[in-house]
Amino acid sequence: MPTDPLQLTIAVLEYTLVFGGAGLTLWLLFNARQRQRWLAVRQLPQFSLSLAEFALGAGLIFLSGFACSALVQLLFGPALAKAPDHTGIELFVYGVANYGGALLGWRVLFPSIQRTWQFGSNLPPPRPARPALSWSEATGYAIGTLLVALPVLILLSLGWMELLRACGLPDEPQDLIALFTQTKSPFIVAGMLLVACVGAPIYEELLFRAGLYRYVRQKLGRTPGLLISGLCFGALHANWASFLPLAVLGMLLALVYEATGSIRVAIIAHGLFNLNTIILLLSGLTQSNS
Repeated sequence: MPTDPLQLTIAVLEYTLVFGGAGLTLWLLFNARQRQRWLAVRQLPQFSLSLAEFALGAGLIFLSGFACSALVQLLFGPALAKAPDHTGIELFVYGVANYGGALLGWRVLFPSIQRTWQFGSNLPPPRPARPALSWSEATGYAIGTLLVALPVLILLSLGWMELLRACGLPDEPQDLIALFTQTKSPFIVAGMLLVACVGAPIYEELLFRAGLYRYVRQKLGRTPGLLISGLCFGALHANWASFLPLAVLGMLLALVYEATGSIRVAIIAHGLFNLNTIILLLSGLTQSNS
């Protein structure tokens, strides 16, 4: 039981979020009208791309992010390696370069190639999207998504960890999680927070929900879209302990994206989830309860 005032405050807040989320989840499950509202199949904007063109675009996004990160490492890597708390600094600098390069590939490079090669010219035009949510509406739905996700993922994580141990598979957390607990500089922590709670959610939601989920759903249907995008999202983090919980989180974010028609909701919910996890780590509650 935490005795430090800050830890106690965070613990009370976390329990409030989890039990509040459990109540909200049960209400959604047993309220037929709300269940239909959030689980009904809805129209999303259509891609006017073939499979090869979509794969080329996704590959270009990955490669442009990798290229920018590699270039920054080549130019500044030796200097960064000598800095105090160099691992945290490298995470921030290379993360910004990777996500910035990927967004450059998505917003500039691929559209330029698409115009030059006239991708999608022989396919149906994209269908119009639903009216965009305001930032306040998107934030409200994102908070609700976080509340639903927390109790579901906590229960799932407990069962998943037991299964990993029974199978003799590693159950250590991601290196990024350990890094947050080891970094001492508040400035470096702030930079890492920026990468984890802003850069990563924008990049991953555009790639996995607005990109992969939408495309697979359009070609193969909703269930394959949920499974493929969710499992790829979990596998991206390359960690056994987080694989299944993150895969399920990815599926939940896809459902919320479809229900609201706004990728903003998924991005904000993803950022809030990462922020909640990091606050727990920095508070020391995860160590005191282990």
